[in-house]
Amino acid sequence: MNATPRLATPAELDTVARVFAEALAPDPMITWPFPPATTVDDVTTLFQILLQHAYGSLGVIWVVGDERVEAAAAWLPPEQVSRFQEIEVATRPRIEALTDDGGGRYAVFWDWLGEHLPTEPCWFLDILAVRSAARGRGLASALVRHGLDRAHGAGQPAVLETGNPATLPMYEHLGFRVVERADAPDGGPTIWFLRADPA
Repeated sequence: MNATPRLATPAELDTVARVFAEALAPDPMITWPFPPATTVDDVTTLFQILLQHAYGSLGVIWVVGDERVEAAAAWLPPEQVSRFQEIEVATRPRIEALTDDGGGRYAVFWDWLGEHLPTEPCWFLDILAVRSAARGRGLASALVRHGLDRAHGAGQPAVLETGNPATLPMYEHLGFRVVERADAPDGGPTIWFLRADPA
């Protein structure tokens, strides 16, 4: 399989949403703001909203796979990172219907996450997922390296945040370091904030 990342086509965005959902539905960053009975289909709807009404038109979704999407990432360049809160907030009215509290936990959580983004120009790895059947082939690493190459080629850092400590060794192997570990407000999950600076 060709592991060279390419931009997702508009026709692939629903498939990307499903790849994101199947991989990330158990993630604390998803489970905490949403009801306990949230299904993979519900999480697919969440990512469809984000892709159709935020990221899909920005050219920030990168995928690996020829016949079908096997892995995908949302890499936001500096001009989109500076608008992250504006972009993300615009999707909330559609997302509120998926919550059981009118979107209250979701808003608090994502406001808090947005406050942790650097004010300096940087690249932001917002979402990364690989199909379960395609794991172990280096696809996640290929997508991470792709963004790092673009960021560091521009002399800029890359950042990400994760609620899954099992992913930390991969990110650290690729050059990220943990710069903060913090608990989200109102009993939210523990989040690790990572950064990779140009050599």
